[in-house]
Amino acid sequence: MEKIIIVITNEGVLMDDLPNQNIDQAHLNMIEIIALPTIFFNKIDSQEVRESFKRLSSGFYDYCIFLSSNAVKIFFEIAKNEYNYERIMEELNKINIIVIGPKTKKTLQGYGFEPMLGSSTNIIDKIIDKKYSSSEIIEFLENLERECKSEYQKEIPKILMPRSAESIKSNNYIDTKFKYIILDQVFLYETRENKNVSNSVEWKKLLELPNRDEKTFLIFTSPSTVRSFFKIIYHQFSQLSESKNEREVLQALKVNKVISIGPKTSLELKKNKIDFMESSEYTINGALESLLRLIK
Repeated sequence: MEKIIIVITNEGVLMDDLPNQNIDQAHLNMIEIIALPTIFFNKIDSQEVRESFKRLSSGFYDYCIFLSSNAVKIFFEIAKNEYNYERIMEELNKINIIVIGPKTKKTLQGYGFEPMLGSSTNIIDKIIDKKYSSSEIIEFLENLERECKSEYQKEIPKILMPRSAESIKSNNYIDTKFKYIILDQVFLYETRENKNVSNSVEWKKLLELPNRDEKTFLIFTSPSTVRSFFKIIYHQFSQLSESKNEREVLQALKVNKVISIGPKTSLELKKNKIDFMESSEYTINGALESLLRLIK
C-alpha cells in the first residue's frame, strides 16, 4: 500500500478513529490524517430554547432525540446554566432518550445517560444497527404516529429534538406534519465557518498538498462542513481559489477522491457539481471504512 493522505472536515478525528480491524499496523503507518477545523458552534439564546428547558423540567416531554454528538454537548452546556438544572437532569432521567450513531451514544454516556427504547415498536433497535440516518428517525416518528392513531384516547407523546439552525439549509429539518404526536425541534446552536485558521497547522498541511506526491482523499462529514470548507478557501486563501469553481479548487489541491458521509452531505456536494462516493454507513468511521475498501 502506497502512502496516502486522508483529509477530514472534522478536527476531532484522530488516527485512533481509523477502523483498525480492517487494516494492519504496517498499512496504518502509511496513512496520514489531516483533520481540518472547519466550523465552530454558537449557542442560541432564545425564548424558544428557554421554554423548551422549562417544559422539560416540568415533565412535559416523553422523548428526547439527539441527532449528533454536538447536539448532546451543547444541550448539556446550556442546561448547566439553567437555574433549575438539577430538575432538568431529574426529568431527563425519566424519559426515553434516542440517539443516532455510536459517537452520539458515547457522548451521551459521558454525561451519565443511556439511550433507551421508545414505544412498543422495535424501530430504535434498527436505528442503532443501520446507517445512522435521520430518515430512520423519521421512520420511528411515523411509526409512533400510526401507533398512537390506532389506540383510542392514548395520550399524545411529546418529543424534544435539540437541533442546529443549519438543519434548514442542509435540508435536514423534519417538516412532516404530525397529528398524534408533538415534535418540538428546538434550535440550540448554529454553525459558522472557522474564521481564524491562518495559524492552523492542519490548514497549512492542506495548502501544501499540491506540492506532495501522495494520493489525497477528502471526507466531508456534514453539509455545513462542505459550505464552510469552501467559504474558508474563498475568503481566507484566495491565492488558491482565485477564478476557480469548487471542482477546480479540489483539482488544484490534487484531491483524488471525495467521500460523502451521507445523503444530506451528498446533496450539498451535488449543488457544487462535485463528484463523490457516498459512505455505506453514515458515520465518520463508516466513511473511513468505505474509503479503505476502495483503496484495497
